[in-house]
Amino acid sequence: MIFEQVKTGGDRNFAYLVADENAKVGLVVDPSFDCEELLERVRAHGLRIKYIVNTHSHVDHVAGNATVKGKTGAQVVMHSLAGAKHDVSVDDGDVLELGSLRATVLHTPGHTVDSICVLVDGKLVTGDTLFVGKVGGTDFGEEAKREHESLWGKLMNLPDDTEVWPGHDYGTRHRSTIGEEKRTNPFILRRDFKEFLELKKNWLEYKRIHGIK
Repeated sequence: MIFEQVKTGGDRNFAYLVADENAKVGLVVDPSFDCEELLERVRAHGLRIKYIVNTHSHVDHVAGNATVKGKTGAQVVMHSLAGAKHDVSVDDGDVLELGSLRATVLHTPGHTVDSICVLVDGKLVTGDTLFVGKVGGTDFGEEAKREHESLWGKLMNLPDDTEVWPGHDYGTRHRSTIGEEKRTNPFILRRDFKEFLELKKNWLEYKRIHGIK
């Protein structure tokens, strides 16, 4: 399998390239404003890009769709609740086939109603649902509740060695694992929703106290 994390501008955005190296077919996740390096990696591997998958419809995660689609002819994939223009709608549990690879969609609402993660061969691309040591931004009401349910109802049920690949370079590292996040992520350590919400409300002060950037 080909799996590459690529910086694409925006607010420290990461895009991803995932492909079956034998079948030479793949997908990209969340192309942002600067897609040239991502497209160069596609060319270097000689790949046919079948899908452009957006973890959610915020502009910094879809800004490169038109460029990548124009260069590759790929179909844009979003959750069925996404309001942005796309070619293929997916829901929780749907699978995108790439040669011998199977990319499974996990619907993880919270940061947005259409937020999804993509799981392929033990690697989880989390968009803005889960970062290294942090979680996605929400309000303090229904969005926060949905995010907490997504984290504990979906992501924390995955095997501990599942690799976490976030949508932004916000944490101390570019990648993590579910097990590491369970042990170290202050939001995940607060299993109770009230404690989770309290940390969200006081996150700036928590960062200051603990020297988190």
